[in-house]
Amino acid sequence: MKVHRIPRGSGRFLSFMETGHSNAPVWFYCHGIPGSKKEVLMATANNRTGSVRLIAIDRPGCGDSTQWKSYSFSDHADDMRAVAEYLQIKVFSLLGFSGGGVFAMATAQAFKGRIQRVVLVGTPCVPILDSPFNHAGRLTAQVWHAALTAPEDLIAQLATLTVNSNLLTDALMDSLSDMEQQSLQISRVYTAFQENLAAATQQGDMIAAESIVRDTQLMVKDWPFNLENMAIPVEIFHGEQDNLVHLEHGQALASSIPGSTLTTLSKSGHYDTLIKACGLRMECWGSRPL
Repeated sequence: MKVHRIPRGSGRFLSFMETGHSNAPVWFYCHGIPGSKKEVLMATANNRTGSVRLIAIDRPGCGDSTQWKSYSFSDHADDMRAVAEYLQIKVFSLLGFSGGGVFAMATAQAFKGRIQRVVLVGTPCVPILDSPFNHAGRLTAQVWHAALTAPEDLIAQLATLTVNSNLLTDALMDSLSDMEQQSLQISRVYTAFQENLAAATQQGDMIAAESIVRDTQLMVKDWPFNLENMAIPVEIFHGEQDNLVHLEHGQALASSIPGSTLTTLSKSGHYDTLIKACGLRMECWGSRPL
């Protein structure tokens, strides 16, 4: 595992981590909301990663990346481009988890010709789904709605959770099913889960809350890209028992992205679907597309 921190101009720095073999097919990992580059350690906690080279970037205000309130999808793509140039990577694939899946889709369309495939896990599609708030957990729906209608109030509310990563961990765990909570109690998985959220909030409660709201707004507002233009292989995974982002979101994505495939995992929730998807498909993702 290697951690890098590179300058991006105007005093801003971008942090990212890479795991796996340097000669393996490259996958850029887009973390969830809240999340950090350390989320990839949870995703691979029970899996071998030698077949792929995973590169996970901290979005601004998360982990060790400098905060940037006006961050956009195009800025995210530019950061990906900078990392690819820094590591001398020409082509790669994208793995996006939860809200990070929307960043992955936006980046895929900004990198036409360089993206080999996209995998989306537990990804919400608020702008394209009828009654999206009815297809999400209570905490999730409240955050989505407040990000659209009262973002400043939401920042203040979230700051009471992000002041201590343990409070945020407990709030997210309480939103999961009993079955998923049990699956996350495996020591190395739970440790990675805690470390990810600790990194997501390490810059302080207000920066963490502002970053969560900024990314959530990008996710829930109308997207500046068209799903019909995803002219690359897209694989979608969603847990049938996802209490945070209900299965209807995965189904709507699959219906809207031409040629995409949807794999639903029974007895699987939000975070454990990420772990299981990586376990099921990591070797396949390590193969080089023709």
